[in-house]
Amino acid sequence: MENGGGGAPVNNAPEWILSGFTLAEVLITLGIIGIIAAMTIPNLVKKWEERAIISKYKKMYSTLANAYYMAVADNGNPEHWALSDRASLLKIFEPYLNVTERCYDKRGCVSDGDFNSLNGTKRFGRISQIIDYPKLRLNGGFSIVVFDPPHNGCEYDTTITDSSGNSVPLHVQNDCGSISGVINNTKGKDYINYLGKDHFTFVVSKKGIYPYGYKYSDEEVKNSCTKEKIAANTNGATCGTWILRYDNMDYFYGE
Repeated sequence: MENGGGGAPVNNAPEWILSGFTLAEVLITLGIIGIIAAMTIPNLVKKWEERAIISKYKKMYSTLANAYYMAVADNGNPEHWALSDRASLLKIFEPYLNVTERCYDKRGCVSDGDFNSLNGTKRFGRISQIIDYPKLRLNGGFSIVVFDPPHNGCEYDTTITDSSGNSVPLHVQNDCGSISGVINNTKGKDYINYLGKDHFTFVVSKKGIYPYGYKYSDEEVKNSCTKEKIAANTNGATCGTWILRYDNMDYFYGE
């Protein structure tokens, strides 16, 4: 900027700018930035991981739902499927999935680590090494596995334990079996896979495939999808329903 008389340039900047910053001021500023970064970056990383899992979970559910309806179109309703063992259920779905690796009776296809309930209770063990659990690795960064034998005819008799600890007979209808989806299928042996974070349970019914607990009330879903020390066989099982209802994973990342 020049003065009105056309002489030498005149800098009208404030004196504190012209004087620059001292080393102490620079260090203090950098320290403040570091503190802010240390406080915010972990939360940003958690939020990014949460959204990545939710996105993969929804894609996984959509993939299985599409496969279900194509299987019904070709094979009839599930109560007429010949479901003799775990592998028979997986083989019904396989033709309609983009499979990259088949691990029916061999090791592999999923994470090498333990598969636990959401509260950390051991549940399935290292399923990558258990040949009794048929598995498929799918394109898209996830796998599917069948833990429990399916139910031919989609109904069966069983017993449940009531709030008093008594065994109560129960006739279950419209339950043809279940398929679990595994998101982190390339992790090492030291990684713990949590139900409701890394693997999710889907129920195969006569009318569709749905996340476990899809008929539950909000209270029932939240009572199961929790890190609290509740029954290991249901802890975390309803978290897929939670994700679809609330579009978050506050049960895991909310702390």
